[in-house]
Amino acid sequence: MATDLKKNASRYAASESVKFFKESFVKGGFSDKSFNPWKKSNTPLSGKRTLYKSGKLMQSIRKTEESESRVVVVADAEHAEIHNNGGIITVTNQMKKFFWAKHIELKKRNKKKAYFCKYMALKKVGSKIKIDQRQFIGESKTMMDLFEKFFKGQVEVVFKQHLNK
Repeated sequence: MATDLKKNASRYAASESVKFFKESFVKGGFSDKSFNPWKKSNTPLSGKRTLYKSGKLMQSIRKTEESESRVVVVADAEHAEIHNNGGIITVTNQMKKFFWAKHIELKKRNKKKAYFCKYMALKKVGSKIKIDQRQFIGESKTMMDLFEKFFKGQVEVVFKQHLNK
């Protein structure tokens, strides 16, 4: 009975953790002890929803390990860590080239976006850009409380079934 409960618990925790973290993208923030909404992006290149232009970041969330003692969920998109934790990035030649190309592409279609790209392309190599933290994955009291409630219910169900036999 206990072995089945543990096996089901880790499977449930893994799948529900992935769903819980992906919900951050729907809600526009992260739930820990309370809900922490993300600061809106000030770049005109971002999509309509913060951190959700192509969906690649959200879809990179997956479980990498599931056992009775441990569940590991990661986001392995290229820029996941800097978005989740915030930090400083350094302007590179590659970034400047990207923004010049974007500026040329957008010049006739969207002046606001084109201006932003030109501004970014003119930054000096080595200058720093602050990326705000927009946490979407990590330890969460809210998630753990949901798990505790579910597991207590499962134990009660299994125990009642055992008593009825």
